[in-house]
Amino acid sequence: MHLYRLCAALFTLALSHAPTAIAAPPAYPADAKIIAEATAGKLKATKGKYFEKTCNESVDFDAELDDLNGDGQPEVFTKVYGNCMGGMASVYMNLYIKNRSGQWKSQFGFPGQYTLLKTRSNGYPDIEISGTGNCFPVWRWNGQQYAIHKKCP
Repeated sequence: MHLYRLCAALFTLALSHAPTAIAAPPAYPADAKIIAEATAGKLKATKGKYFEKTCNESVDFDAELDDLNGDGQPEVFTKVYGNCMGGMASVYMNLYIKNRSGQWKSQFGFPGQYTLLKTRSNGYPDIEISGTGNCFPVWRWNGQQYAIHKKCP
């Protein structure tokens, strides 16, 4: 019993002099829940596989939360990999934004890779979509949804 008390005292003393290193809680502790809600249950994690009926095969995906407009409500970017949905770009991308009514709305849903630009409109960044060509259209938030801002010739 004496040894137990000595160990406990030493441990407490060591903790009181150790630098505080508490891990910050994740920015969005319920990432998987938010992703599932945004994608109507199709994706349930930040990374994985799911069976895509239109392709009749399992496909890999990534999902990422990002608070694009700084309102505390994350938006959800998704990427599904492979030629079946992604075509020549090999990536089918989407962005889900929750509207004022609390409904998640799909913004893109087509092949390509996105890049967030520094220019902004109505609080949201412009988004450049790259694909297989050498012209990359830019989409801009119009207050309701992302719409094409700079077209390719």
